[in-house]
Amino acid sequence: MRKITTRQLTFAALFAALAVLLSLYPFTFYIVPSVRITFRELPIYLCSVTLGPVLGGLCSFIADLCGTFITNSGNAWNPLFALDAVLIGVLPGLIYRLLIPHMKRIWSTVVSIASTNVTVSLFLATLWLYILGFNGGLSYWALLLSRLPLTAIMTVVHIILIMLLEPLARRAIEGRKTN
Repeated sequence: MRKITTRQLTFAALFAALAVLLSLYPFTFYIVPSVRITFRELPIYLCSVTLGPVLGGLCSFIADLCGTFITNSGNAWNPLFALDAVLIGVLPGLIYRLLIPHMKRIWSTVVSIASTNVTVSLFLATLWLYILGFNGGLSYWALLLSRLPLTAIMTVVHIILIMLLEPLARRAIEGRKTN
């Protein structure tokens, strides 16, 4: 197991703070109660891909916990959505690390972000919304289909932004100067 440095822990905390900031009202747009546009996951994905699944999961859990108390959305902290948050932090880094020796960086990023978004943001989050009654009277599959287009669009947006920001984040974490 690799040793976690102070620099890495500091960047994980910065990523968590940025995720909380991006979950606030001006940066989150609700289409309907169960469908929202947010870039909250972007710093979590960056943390997971650059710092690894352990710090990614920790960063995401802390961002979820702090975000719940700071945003005051009227909802209590929910362990089901906390599980989603941890998975969003762990899966991209884990999949990326498994694939990077075998694939180019672009394909490792595409597979890790797309598989995480489909598994967590589409299937699991929809299941939790359905179980908790935020379904508007829809069945699970109807709710899933209503969330599918936005999840697909946000997956593409996340992949593009991660491809652009990941090299910059790596340079900053490693302490190299950018040109």
